[in-house]
Amino acid sequence: MEIDDSAVARWLEPLAPGRGDIAEVFAETRRKTIVEWRDGEPGDARVSIEAGVSARQRRGGQERLAFVSGSGEAAIREAVRVLQASARKSVLPSRPAPAPPDHAPPSSVERWVRRLEPMLVRHVPRHRFRWSHEDISRHVVPFGSSASTSTRRLFSLEGSFTAASRRGDETRNFSFHAPEADATADELRQALTAAAAARERTVPFGDGTADVLFSGATAAVLFHEILSHALEADAGETPLSRLASARISVPDLEVRDDPTRLDLFGGYERDDEGTRPRMVRLLDAGRLAASLTDRAHADARGSSGHGRRAGPADAPLPRGSNTVVSAGAATSEELIRRLGNGLWIEEIGSGTVELSSGRFRLAFPRGRRVRRGRFADEIGAGFLAGEILPALSAVEPMIGRDVRACRSLGWCSRAGQVVPVGGEAPDVIVRRLSVRDR
Repeated sequence: MEIDDSAVARWLEPLAPGRGDIAEVFAETRRKTIVEWRDGEPGDARVSIEAGVSARQRRGGQERLAFVSGSGEAAIREAVRVLQASARKSVLPSRPAPAPPDHAPPSSVERWVRRLEPMLVRHVPRHRFRWSHEDISRHVVPFGSSASTSTRRLFSLEGSFTAASRRGDETRNFSFHAPEADATADELRQALTAAAAARERTVPFGDGTADVLFSGATAAVLFHEILSHALEADAGETPLSRLASARISVPDLEVRDDPTRLDLFGGYERDDEGTRPRMVRLLDAGRLAASLTDRAHADARGSSGHGRRAGPADAPLPRGSNTVVSAGAATSEELIRRLGNGLWIEEIGSGTVELSSGRFRLAFPRGRRVRRGRFADEIGAGFLAGEILPALSAVEPMIGRDVRACRSLGWCSRAGQVVPVGGEAPDVIVRRLSVRDR
């Protein structure tokens, strides 16, 4: 989008804030293409384009936000006019809006359809998937500092397929989220191959307590729920609120939130306030380290670059991005032996956390029993549950050495705002979690 940033800065001048206050314009254009797949046959591509602008003023803890649909300088001008009127300032004259953008699918969509067809037919021939490709462009003009533009292309494939097992055909869910890159197709092929592998007949398991080995990067989902959300600066009172710098887990555990990791689904070059993000340590050698901030919740160091919006009609809020767990030194075989008796979990379907109490729940579609350090029966779907502090204190000091990206972790909702998130993690053992059959 062609925007005269100096002109926008002049428009914001009547709203110019004092020290610690904010005046800015945020513009977003989101082009989303969806193709429904059924048994190797793609449907017609559906393209939607959403464009909007918000003008924001924050002064003395009070915030005003004006939103208008559209893109370009005409939409920015109108959003500033609405904000000026609500602030009882002199109002810019209006200008006509340009014609709406074209809705034709981009050429990259056709290229992806050609790639996906043989891949799906070979690995999961009976399926119902939704493939989506989002091209997101954002432009931020904050008064008193430099404007910034960022783009992001995100790839998702979600749905279900029919796979073979020792008990006959079964339906399995599949979810894959990655930034569009040269390696995306190869990663997807590997994920489909693993998801379609033959499995043993499942056996029932009783409700109770179990030690759990989080494998296949699923530890990223666990720590996203119990650390990233709890350390978002607007989270309110949580079990971690009064424990600054306290040791709450084993010294071997280091967890950080890293939006600069553009190879993961939640990465970005600038946050939605135009701030260049930085990596934030959530746990440093088992000690509680820092929180995730936007400009409104910044400390003396300023925003950590975690101001994020679900869309241009929303005010930015501090939100996590990529939950990254550092590697240890243990092999998979050593961790299985260390687990002894418990559950091995390689897939997490979803997770929730109640921040005030610290209680969390993770849904898993399948798992394996481990008995005396060896794999045993395969179990079906169930839930893992616990509380933030007891779970962190129950992490085993032996951490896996192989780190993998968690491609099932994609979109996260909190307070009605949905933003892309990602992560990577090695294998991690957590003792004494509650387990319930689904």
